[in-house]
Amino acid sequence: MELRSLCLDTTQRTTRVRLSHPDRNLDTVLLADATERLLGFAAPLVEHLHATGLVPTGRRFDVLSIDADHKLVKIRCGDQEHGLDYGQVQSLLRELARNARREAVARKPDPAGLDPDARWEHLYRHGGDGWEMGRPTPPLARYLTAHPLVAGQRALVVGCGRGHEAILLGQVSDPLAQVIGIDIAPSAVQLATAQAQAAGVSGSVRFLLQDLFAWTREDPSQVGAFDLVIEHNCFCAIEPSQRESYVEAVRALLRPGGRLLGLFYPHDYPGGPPYGSTVSEIHARLSPFFAITHEEVPTDSVLTRAGLELLLVATRR
Repeated sequence: MELRSLCLDTTQRTTRVRLSHPDRNLDTVLLADATERLLGFAAPLVEHLHATGLVPTGRRFDVLSIDADHKLVKIRCGDQEHGLDYGQVQSLLRELARNARREAVARKPDPAGLDPDARWEHLYRHGGDGWEMGRPTPPLARYLTAHPLVAGQRALVVGCGRGHEAILLGQVSDPLAQVIGIDIAPSAVQLATAQAQAAGVSGSVRFLLQDLFAWTREDPSQVGAFDLVIEHNCFCAIEPSQRESYVEAVRALLRPGGRLLGLFYPHDYPGGPPYGSTVSEIHARLSPFFAITHEEVPTDSVLTRAGLELLLVATRR
């Protein structure tokens, strides 16, 4: 679920959290215990406020308001209210935002004994796709809008989920280009197909139930068949032991000179999925087969991932 807004009131000891998901919205008030826990995650912001003189040393804000949709952050301390530079403080707010979402929506444990394929289908069927935002992620939306496909080009979105990036690319590209999304969860493919039909792009955007690691072996015609492969959270969702096979599979699907566009999530949170990684690991795995042509830490990531994403474009050698 995507965090839309948060209002943490230290005087009332409450936190109002608004979240959205394609299937449901949540507007809830967290009480004193949860608010005290969240205040611990607000410590980086409080230190910043002390350093800039907006809040006297030894005090904390009375109210913190975050409007993630409009990128607005305000604090009130006594009778003074200050607007903060969202771009400057977003990374300081990331852990507060992540944990506010966690307090509002507890993650349910998965049933025992599910293999990886069955696990993803279970999550889609039972509302466990908490990563779902209901729209293309902003860094990829920005890049794809600026770099549409031309007639005759083919793009593949691996681990496409509900298909937001694939549908956007179909909307901005030449109608004679082709976009394919693949996923191992039947429910994800069904949802994405319905969304493509609703968006009017089903003629150029298709979704397939397909295993990335087996596709070229089962259908050799897919070897070198794509000009662009798009990665968003597939690398961090698969078991880390499969990462070498992931790079080999992507390379096999791309034509020589084809591009990999990836929004990677190199984090160090325990557990998974999403499993942790590092920028250096991503470089090391790609470099034997790809030349990196563009790399950035996006400034337009959603708040819960601010400063942690890596947008990368690499050309198949």
